[in-house]
Amino acid sequence: MAPQPGVAAHLERVPAEPLPQFQFIQLDQKSAQTIGAWMPAKVPGDVMSDLVRAGKLKPPYQDFNSREALWVNDYDWLYQTDFPADLKPDERLWVLFHGIDYQSSGFLNGQKVFDHTGMFSRIFIDATPFLKKDGPNRLQVKLFGLKNRWHSKQYQVNQFLEQLARRKYLKTQMSFGWDIAVELINAGIWDQVEMFKTGPAMISDLGIKTKNFGEASLDLSLDSKQSANAVLRIAVSPENFGDGKPVLKQNFPLDLKAGAFFYNLQFIIHNPLLWWTPELGNPNLYRLQADLVINGKSSDSVEETFGFREIAWEQNPGAPEGWRWVCRLNGKRIYLRGANWVPPDALPGQLTDQKYEKLIALARGANLNIFRIWGGGNRERDIFYDLADRAGIMLWQEFPFACIYVPGYPTDKKYLDLAGQEVSEIVRALRNHPSVVIYSGGNEFNADANQPVVDRMRKAVGELDGTRRFIKASPAEGDGHNWVVWHQKGNLRDYFADEHALMSEFGIQAFPSLQTLQKYLSPELLWPIGEVYKHHDLEYGKILKYADAIPHADNLEGLITASQKMQGYYYQRAIEHWRIRKYRYSGSLFWMFDEPWPSVVGSVADYELNPKAAYYRIQESYNPLLIAADLEVRSWKPGEDFSTELYLVNDYDRKFAALKISALISGQPLGEWTADAEPDSSVRIATFKTRLPAGSPLILELVAKDGDKMVSHNLYDLEICDEKASNPFNRSLEKLSKKLMAGEKGD
Repeated sequence: MAPQPGVAAHLERVPAEPLPQFQFIQLDQKSAQTIGAWMPAKVPGDVMSDLVRAGKLKPPYQDFNSREALWVNDYDWLYQTDFPADLKPDERLWVLFHGIDYQSSGFLNGQKVFDHTGMFSRIFIDATPFLKKDGPNRLQVKLFGLKNRWHSKQYQVNQFLEQLARRKYLKTQMSFGWDIAVELINAGIWDQVEMFKTGPAMISDLGIKTKNFGEASLDLSLDSKQSANAVLRIAVSPENFGDGKPVLKQNFPLDLKAGAFFYNLQFIIHNPLLWWTPELGNPNLYRLQADLVINGKSSDSVEETFGFREIAWEQNPGAPEGWRWVCRLNGKRIYLRGANWVPPDALPGQLTDQKYEKLIALARGANLNIFRIWGGGNRERDIFYDLADRAGIMLWQEFPFACIYVPGYPTDKKYLDLAGQEVSEIVRALRNHPSVVIYSGGNEFNADANQPVVDRMRKAVGELDGTRRFIKASPAEGDGHNWVVWHQKGNLRDYFADEHALMSEFGIQAFPSLQTLQKYLSPELLWPIGEVYKHHDLEYGKILKYADAIPHADNLEGLITASQKMQGYYYQRAIEHWRIRKYRYSGSLFWMFDEPWPSVVGSVADYELNPKAAYYRIQESYNPLLIAADLEVRSWKPGEDFSTELYLVNDYDRKFAALKISALISGQPLGEWTADAEPDSSVRIATFKTRLPAGSPLILELVAKDGDKMVSHNLYDLEICDEKASNPFNRSLEKLSKKLMAGEKGD
């Protein structure tokens, strides 16, 4: 029986178990003959990580080693495992692949059970007809190398070649090389594999749509090998609150037919507790248990978590018509305090659940309430979305389309069907997560010029979800990617002049910690700055433009400190400028939170999860209750007259009364005020004027206390300022590139 890609959902089966240890071997692409010996493999994982563990490949992240890993893509690879199977009458055995990168064929006991293309679709295999009566069963997966592209010495030529190479592949786009990621075109069984038994009928898909008054709609897909009278028994219980006892038990009689069938069932949860982000409430979740019973016996049983929450998007006041980026969560406005998320590891075989957990904890510690899952990256593993659900972090999920400018995406039926398959499967996997609030067609491509692909994406979202907003790409409909700063060497004024309703990308590079550099770069390559840093994504001329605005020692430690300080300065000042002016601006998502390999990029947590200085600035700038100074773009010196407006920004839905506000410079208390912060507000509370004291450093410290409890704190180095602006030609070039590449109309 052929597999049915595109029928899986995020479901938990208690009896599901991983397959036994895999092994793998290299194959010649022409002859298909094996090369060398079998080696142990880790699944989920990838070929390159397995080769490193086998001692056949140098660690790709060290120095220039990634260049020596590219040969992997010029070969095919065979993975296999042996497993026992003892089935009772009427039992069926299934194997479920949650993700294979990228082109693959599957064999069970020598018989082909699937041919598959696509990285994000899940594959069900009904293994029952292919099982041996005695002895172990052998499952094999052949992974086809995509071959490597020719490289030129010219950067522009390579950019064009890279687009030609990846435009037809719906796999991790950054694996072809990016300004944040090294080229590592890989293959592997990158997501989990499960083996499970069922009776005659299997639950293949389960989607839950909710309304806040308690109505729930259950979309149920079944695969049955016989006609039968059946009952679906469901129980719904609180998942992360209350006593865990069921709040609903209900039975649904079903008239099963042989084959694949769809049912829509309705149930009601009275007075449900809603899912919120932390500043508005608790991220309340429910767990649904569904048991499919045939002739009094359980045929299949699955569990799924879900939540009750409603999202609406409204027009930004004072913005052009159609710019709808004011988000309402359960009827309450919420300012989007966010960041861009990229894959936490370019090699899936190195990515652990613990790294996801630590990153989500760092995000909560920095007061983020939304991530944009960038279209050049992945649909992440299930655990990431589970953690976001439980942390109350909203997610903007992009589909795997990014930065294709010339000549655009293919329009043939085969490619469009592939696009529909992959997008549909991503939606199926994610639609039950309350954290997912919006879908985007992808990152920085001209959606109008690629209408057939956009139409397929829109169709998939509409048919399978329909409860979430879909935008054709980002930027679109009023969100902005501001790269005048950094790529055109602009300064804060270029952020402040940006009129987009939502800032969904902006940022500058900063060096990681010295410890991270020492771990991945050989001692002789650490200093002076050389080619190895460019290989690890450093754009040296640009970073010097910003770091040189701060006096620093001419050594590696000095450059690390200066770049991190300037990154923190830019992120803090930009974020606070837009927050003060909410909801003309309704959010900011800086580029970027994490990074996929050890590099010099815009992340605020490096590859080893060491926070950069900007992380701590963001922690205060994203405080739901923010005390902020709306400073001029300039630096000050001791003895000068100083003046600035002070603001209280409250993203909570409760009032803070009679807050005690104090301002200190160089540790000296120079101003005190009392102010209220109304729910969901931004208000100017004072004009702070003083003569700056002698001595340095000139640090402005703002403190807000509720009684004796400090509820908001902020710091500004008044001597830091980047005065060098981009020139008009560079700004015009940036606008032109957005029109040509992303189809932005210059609104």
